[in-house]
Amino acid sequence: MKHLFRNKLSLALILSVLLLFTLGGCGSGGEDTISEDVTPNEVNPGDINWDFYNQRAEEFVTAITRSDFEAAVGMFDETMAALIDAEALQAMWEEDIIAIAGAFITIHEIENVVVDEFYISGVIMRHESSGLGWNIIFSEDGLIAGLSTAGIIPLPADVGNGQAADGPIQREGFVDYPIVIGEGTAFPLDGILSMPDDVTGPVPAVVIVHGSGANDMDGTMPGAGNTPYRDIAEFLAANGIAVIRYDKRTFTHGLQMMEELGGSFTVWEESIEDALLAAEMLRADPRIDADRTYLVGHSLGGILAPRIHTKGGDFAGLVLMGATPRPFLEVLIEQTRASISTAIEEGLVEEKDMADMLVELDQLAELSDALADMPSDTAKETPVPMLGGSTMAYYFKDLMVHAFENYAQNITAPILVMQGGRDFQILADVDFALFQEIFAGQDNVTFRLYEDLNHSFIPTTAENFIEHAESIMEPGHVYTPALRDIVDWILGR
Repeated sequence: MKHLFRNKLSLALILSVLLLFTLGGCGSGGEDTISEDVTPNEVNPGDINWDFYNQRAEEFVTAITRSDFEAAVGMFDETMAALIDAEALQAMWEEDIIAIAGAFITIHEIENVVVDEFYISGVIMRHESSGLGWNIIFSEDGLIAGLSTAGIIPLPADVGNGQAADGPIQREGFVDYPIVIGEGTAFPLDGILSMPDDVTGPVPAVVIVHGSGANDMDGTMPGAGNTPYRDIAEFLAANGIAVIRYDKRTFTHGLQMMEELGGSFTVWEESIEDALLAAEMLRADPRIDADRTYLVGHSLGGILAPRIHTKGGDFAGLVLMGATPRPFLEVLIEQTRASISTAIEEGLVEEKDMADMLVELDQLAELSDALADMPSDTAKETPVPMLGGSTMAYYFKDLMVHAFENYAQNITAPILVMQGGRDFQILADVDFALFQEIFAGQDNVTFRLYEDLNHSFIPTTAENFIEHAESIMEPGHVYTPALRDIVDWILGR
């Protein structure tokens, strides 16, 4: 995958690794390449001509599937064209889309949402192995101002996409039961309950809480299609611990949430409500020991674990995998600076090509400094630089107000803090060290550092952020000794 970082796509790919819930970067201006048989949307946002934007989206997808990548990038605005050229787009399509979903078959459907001055066509495509979604972000004149993948999307005829089946499936040492989290609510989510075989009494159980990004229940990753949450669930279930995993709300209902919540969107709706529902489901199952339900939170899920516990989760213990006690926006800024600096130092991109991104990064830092004193109403209307208008400042203000330490310091339940030594998103010498300071002298907290694991707890030899970004796109599985540590920690309670 190294050649993907030898062109102007470098930082676009790196930023996708940061795994924030965002629809992609946005620009403006650029050469007008609008088709002549339809006309752009009028200024009035209440009467949007979606046929225009959806036809543009179909033209873009058709150009890519016909390998006419020059025509596809010709639909970009100036900012997008500066980041992604035809060669880079081809690499993205062939190595990050086709490699995961299989050969393209057809467009299944297109959903729409408007965010500020941007018009989004959410294209759901049918591929040989699964459905897959792309969010194509248009400026008013019909130029493409941003792109992101919405990930794997289950479609009726999908086979082997890791989603729940119609009925129980016997695995080696456990059974997978299809479930629905939030059944009867506005946001039902497909999930799987993995139940150990041959149990003689109620068993301990785990809820897996996703990291940031619109993740499916397996945590399926781009490139190699690694499934770390499935790895965790299946190992624990095969070793006597029931596990619930489920599609994240932004994965299944992302556009609907944006439309209904707008700038009020926070992690409460994104993650916390559904984790609480999953915990309730476990405790209602007579096969589960209601007093031995645990939370395993990865990345953002680990950051939120104490809050989820305090707000009704009432877990027997918390496992924090690749988490941080620092403000999330601070970490995003640090990650982005590290990626840009490394790319420039290694000659992968020219500093002049990153000028606009560096300006936006400075704006992001200024926003971070102002966030604490920013009124909530203002934060709900303030787009976050670099996130293309899809995320408002209120999302990060909510995380700042509900800081990790506010909840964690009063928790007496056992906590297992796990960190990869070669994780360049969450840092062992910074974040793991901070956890040790915060929990110093507390005998309910256990620490585990794995020197050669990345952010997904998969072995790697990465030495910097770019190599790290490449490593998580290569085939791999969660390190078995780390999974064994979770099992032993839970069963030893």
